[in-house]
Amino acid sequence: MPTSSSLPSTHRSTPGLVERTATGSDNYVWRRLAPLADILRMSTSKRSVKTRGRPRRQKFGNPRLEEQIHDPYRSSTKLRTPRRCPGCGATYLRGHWRWGGLTPPATATMVCPACHRVNDRYPAGEVIVSGSFAMAHADEILNLLRNVEATENREHPLHRIMDVRRSGGTIEVTTTDVHLPRRMGHALEDAWHGVLKTHYDEQGYYARVTWERND
Repeated sequence: MPTSSSLPSTHRSTPGLVERTATGSDNYVWRRLAPLADILRMSTSKRSVKTRGRPRRQKFGNPRLEEQIHDPYRSSTKLRTPRRCPGCGATYLRGHWRWGGLTPPATATMVCPACHRVNDRYPAGEVIVSGSFAMAHADEILNLLRNVEATENREHPLHRIMDVRRSGGTIEVTTTDVHLPRRMGHALEDAWHGVLKTHYDEQGYYARVTWERND
């Protein structure tokens, strides 16, 4: 690029950017562009967005999709006051059940969905274990399933085992929710492989998981 001394006098008097345009094989025409400060100011003004009032909060996910409660044992409305389950001692607060009391403790009581299902003998899920390997290692399998329940129950009071039945060549475990059977099925598959199948009935809010291994 030529120096400022080689430019016409009209260009030397005003600082800024210059641009070279070819007019032939050896001849060029130099024209002045806007000063650098003006270019930066124009670029900044294009990027800035004027907002009025409170800024909008960014939303993640699809705002049209809303979580629907399919469990008939759960209330579709959130209660304003805390409740305590007289059966298991779990506490209801802001739409969720949790372990640990409040200070001061909740005076109102309400049976939680898990205890309600236990009282009605109406499970929400089941795990069916079968096969020769399962029968030979039944105690180990039941210990694994109870460990999965204990881990889940620490964070989710409504995830519990309702009943365990052993008959013939199968082990049947019923649960108070639809999530625990899936956790148990994956734990069995991770530990001993086998064949895992999962079925979820959305209309009836019921999960059935089967795991089989024959050696």
